[in-house]
Amino acid sequence: MATCPKEDSSHNLVLTRDCSSHIGSLLLTGYWKSPHLQPVRIREKILRNWATSRLEQLKLMCKSMSVIGQKANATSNPWFKTITKYSDVPRNWTAQEGYPFKFIQLEAGNSVHEITTEVVIVGSGPGGGVSAKNLAEAGHKVLVVDKGYYFKPESLPVKQSDAGLLFDNSGIYLSDDSGMSVVAGSTWGGGGSINWSVCLKLQKYVREEWAAGGLPLFTSSEYDESQDRVWEGIGASSDAIRHNHNNRIILDGAKKLGWHSKPVDQNTSSKEHYCGQCHLGCGMNEKKGPAVAWLPKAADAGAECMEGLQVDKILFAADGVTAIGVEGAWTSRDADGHVNHDKTKVTTRKVRIKASKVIVSSGCLQTPALLMKSGVKNPQVGKNLHMHPANLMAAVVKDDERPWEGGIITSVSCEFENLDNKGHGVKLEPLCLVPYVALSGSNWDSGVDARMVTPRYRHQRSLISITRDRDTGHVYLDKKTGKPRIAYTASAFDCEHALDGMEALAKLLYVEGASEIRPLLMGVPPFIVEVDGDPKLQAAHPDGKDPEFTDPKFAKWLKKMRKVGNKPPVASFNSAHQMGSCRMSAKAADGVVDPKGKVWGHKNLYLADASVFPSASGVNPMVTVMSIADYISRGISAELLAGAKSEKK
Repeated sequence: MATCPKEDSSHNLVLTRDCSSHIGSLLLTGYWKSPHLQPVRIREKILRNWATSRLEQLKLMCKSMSVIGQKANATSNPWFKTITKYSDVPRNWTAQEGYPFKFIQLEAGNSVHEITTEVVIVGSGPGGGVSAKNLAEAGHKVLVVDKGYYFKPESLPVKQSDAGLLFDNSGIYLSDDSGMSVVAGSTWGGGGSINWSVCLKLQKYVREEWAAGGLPLFTSSEYDESQDRVWEGIGASSDAIRHNHNNRIILDGAKKLGWHSKPVDQNTSSKEHYCGQCHLGCGMNEKKGPAVAWLPKAADAGAECMEGLQVDKILFAADGVTAIGVEGAWTSRDADGHVNHDKTKVTTRKVRIKASKVIVSSGCLQTPALLMKSGVKNPQVGKNLHMHPANLMAAVVKDDERPWEGGIITSVSCEFENLDNKGHGVKLEPLCLVPYVALSGSNWDSGVDARMVTPRYRHQRSLISITRDRDTGHVYLDKKTGKPRIAYTASAFDCEHALDGMEALAKLLYVEGASEIRPLLMGVPPFIVEVDGDPKLQAAHPDGKDPEFTDPKFAKWLKKMRKVGNKPPVASFNSAHQMGSCRMSAKAADGVVDPKGKVWGHKNLYLADASVFPSASGVNPMVTVMSIADYISRGISAELLAGAKSEKK
């Protein structure tokens, strides 16, 4: 989840520039000579001083520098793969053929290329994929467009260094305060092509909460039917799961503590999918994301597809209300079929698509950005942003395994999912152990400790605490680039729950025999059993007991972690689940789309993605996105068919 941050916030850039001058270096580091001219021992001392500084900006500098350095080590250190035996592709991997999509290709030209269709869908992810399949099979003329590109299974997974090909904004967004690292898919199939196969249904209490807000759909049989169709379409099942060590920690540790845990259904049609690299694309073609489950069926039913189209605005009729299509810029692949944005090697063309219905399924960040750029004036656009803020806990164990192998998330503990009795709390899940994800966010303590990450990697395990957030942020447009920006700082209320989750993760790792427990919280030292604890107490821990009350030294360390806390932006939060920025509402004043997914105050314009969630789902959102899109798209089809019948009369 964590990749190398781009410095969206200006304060770190200013501090970096100041360090290059003698006066600036003296003020910020205590040394006349700039840090890059100092020997390693002095640079290490500077970072340590920054890490414990009272100045938040210096702590942030330490945080950014350590993430950049550790990511570089995980992705480009020539010795890393040699020492760890890590491979960018799974063992026993055989290239599989994917669906032979035929994407629209254009000739070079200065004029606007026009296309006419009945329904244009902007975005090929979970919402767009389901919508395309339903509408095409209902007999409508459908065109699916995406700014991302299709990567055939035989070219997947991509290398760690090429992850930006599959993720939006070249890999990562940072919130304005630098406290949240945010990842979102941007490839053919969207987030469904790079997620972790998790299939969880919307919980009863969340459905009831949404229905109580004036949206009876969510407790209706219609929603059940949509969810059941999706469940079957993606082959969700737990029949063939083989849990790796990371997932067994959740299941076995929870059992020892007397907590709830369960296997998580996977969208692999009852096939054992022992691949931990789906974060970089599924080369086995077994994960039934949109490019496997929905878009091929849409294409078989006649839907057209277009990759590489950056839609810049929605077109409206003279009334300013009725959507009549979209407009954007298309960029081809190069002559060898590669994604290459060297303007001398590709064809670019302005494209205008005329359509009777426009469905935007571009995700929680890009969808509100497109509405804003298109002149949609609803003040709710971009508001009510939920992020499921996640904290990470790493550990070192005795077992020497290949931790990057096996299903990424095949288990979950919901023991603490309802901490306030109003549906807010945390889920405890494993983390993807691809190196640049698992290692780049590790706490930096010293140069020696950072170097030890490599030989320890085969012994590392990582878990995450995912918070169903109560409080929100918003998405807005960058005035210079026109790209979405994220204003979100985890509230004290949500941070408290996240910290409860971190304590729970530490206890799971303790009872499972971890020799080191390392929270991703600056200022919290690792708990090293041989040094800080009592190995005999840990080994003799009785089932059903809370280790906080059986090991005084462990209890003391937990108290230290709670005292330091996880206050942003110094604490590192991550998000792969963005929701609610164009929420569905019963009244126009309260949201962006009505209960059928149509944008309030507009005609023929619909949204079908996670942006329409009324609040945070509390579960990995893929199934919920698809279920809502199934309902919305079937309603659009019914409206089109009814219109066609009335015209005949």
